Amino acid sequence: MLRAMRNQLFSIGLAGALLGGACSSDSDDTAATSSLTPSPGSSAGGTGSQTPADESNGSDPTAPAPSPSDESSSGSEAVDVSGPLDTSGSEGESSNGPSSNADAGGPPPTADAGAPLASAVCPPGPFPSDPLAGAAAPQEVCAGLNFTEGAVWIAERNTLFFSDIIFNNPAAGSIQSFTPGGACQPFIQNAGTNGLVIAPDGNLLGARHSDRTLTLFNLDTLEPTVFVADNGGLPLVSPNDIAVRSDGNIYFTDPDYGLGGAPAAQPPRAYRRDTSGALSVIDEQGNPNGITLSPDESLLYLAHLGGNPAVNDVLVFDVDASGAPANPRPFIPTGGGSDGMGIDCAGNLYITQNGAVVVFAPDGTQIGSIAAPQAANIAFGGPERRTLFITAGPSLLATELAIPGLPY
Repeated sequence: MLRAMRNQLFSIGLAGALLGGACSSDSDDTAATSSLTPSPGSSAGGTGSQTPADESNGSDPTAPAPSPSDESSSGSEAVDVSGPLDTSGSEGESSNGPSSNADAGGPPPTADAGAPLASAVCPPGPFPSDPLAGAAAPQEVCAGLNFTEGAVWIAERNTLFFSDIIFNNPAAGSIQSFTPGGACQPFIQNAGTNGLVIAPDGNLLGARHSDRTLTLFNLDTLEPTVFVADNGGLPLVSPNDIAVRSDGNIYFTDPDYGLGGAPAAQPPRAYRRDTSGALSVIDEQGNPNGITLSPDESLLYLAHLGGNPAVNDVLVFDVDASGAPANPRPFIPTGGGSDGMGIDCAGNLYITQNGAVVVFAPDGTQIGSIAAPQAANIAFGGPERRTLFITAGPSLLATELAIPGLPY
């Protein structure tokens, strides 16, 4: 399915305006929208206020779970997936003991071996040296949410999916959807997710705070299935961000932001889940957060943000043919951590820090920044993958860039 999805990545056009409509919050609040029509000029630089490293937003923990929307962006009824999930048959071998398989009573889904996702998404180039040249300041696509995170573009559906987190009540958070020309609205209620990516089988894979798992969400039935339940029989801490390699290797971060005061069974770490389903620890310094792969999948980027002791940096690893990361080293000489990460087809890395999206060339040289207060995560979407979507506090923002990028 993933191979078919890749083959169609550029074949799907958008109907109507690129951006439009209003965003429904979990309380059915809506905001006025604006179309995304870049105007001449350079990107806005500078910094603004940044959401604290604990990522909390002071939501009322006693507030009831949001009411389901009448319709999702795909025309299906928004589904409530709160409550216990089926984790039977989820134990498999990991480096520290049993880990989890994706399907109860069956093998995990695996990707077709083949070229990196970037080879289907990215044109051949060459690319401009400055991806921010001519970019307009980000426009608000929707507002009135809680804390937006984990954006991913699914080309087959012309839709961006992203998480809306309620930190003091993570189980009440939803997966929202936005189809250009339409509205932001709940797609899956009470999903409890943070980071979202395209799973090896083409569905959504979410880092779930509510039950401390990686969980698959079927895009047709909206049914959740636990994909990674634990590490060595111990619960994960609060899975945050995910990166998926074309051969089925999965990398994810597990900081302590989403615990809500609950005790942790193990330290914050970053993990690799290899193609056999085995987990291995790839990092255990501070709180790992953003994670992404280079377009050719030979490098893995990992950010730390806060923790005890506080560690704020961005590392880069070499990734061998099997998918194993090695040789971690600082990527940004000046230091500083990041929440989310994105990457464009030229290999430029986009991180979120200090109220901005900051862009670095593959050699670590800073190219520039885009002012976006409370920026948490980014993803490229749209018909040519040049729309940079930015999750920023209660809002989803967007701007057009000169270089296309990857969908998460």
